[in-house]
Amino acid sequence: LDEVEEAPAEHIREELDRIRKGLEMVLYTARLDRFEQDFAVEAVGLRAAVSESVVENRKLFIRKGIAPVFQIDDRISVYTDAKWFRFMLGQILTNAVNYSGSPGKKIQLTAEEAGKHIKLHIRDEGIGIAPEDINRVFHPYFTGERGRQYHESTGMGLYLVREIAQKLDHSAQLESTLGEGTTVTLTLRKAVNQDTSKP
Repeated sequence: LDEVEEAPAEHIREELDRIRKGLEMVLYTARLDRFEQDFAVEAVGLRAAVSESVVENRKLFIRKGIAPVFQIDDRISVYTDAKWFRFMLGQILTNAVNYSGSPGKKIQLTAEEAGKHIKLHIRDEGIGIAPEDINRVFHPYFTGERGRQYHESTGMGLYLVREIAQKLDHSAQLESTLGEGTTVTLTLRKAVNQDTSKP
């Protein structure tokens, strides 16, 4: 790549990134069958984990002209498996960026307390999902009308998110308004001994 002109090199990097993400999805799908042998739940700093996922996908954010906006208290920790959680976030962020539509949009990453849980909201300002598709987006291989417009859609991302969430005792929900955007919410168990009420 160092010997190739900048424009073709950037195109090759983009294709390599797509291959890497595709291979990662295949590997994580295969690991689901042996999930119990491949996870370790621990207290994970939520903002740090989300930030790492954004950094891992920074080229996609830059290429699409989408900006992440964080509203997550850095004192919040949740019980999860860091590796699987990062994969889940990667799937959600990739969808959010790819379906944001035009450059200049934002992806809002916010967290709120809900009793013993933390709700992480990932909201895009994109094309949204048709009402008749909302209940099917977590089904394997389902892409819907919007997914078919994005030719690389496999229909597996949100399915894997929900499967992994259930295995980690999390939950995943989705709300969307056509033409306005989509919000994916992950509900996670709050790590004990933390106080986010002080400024």
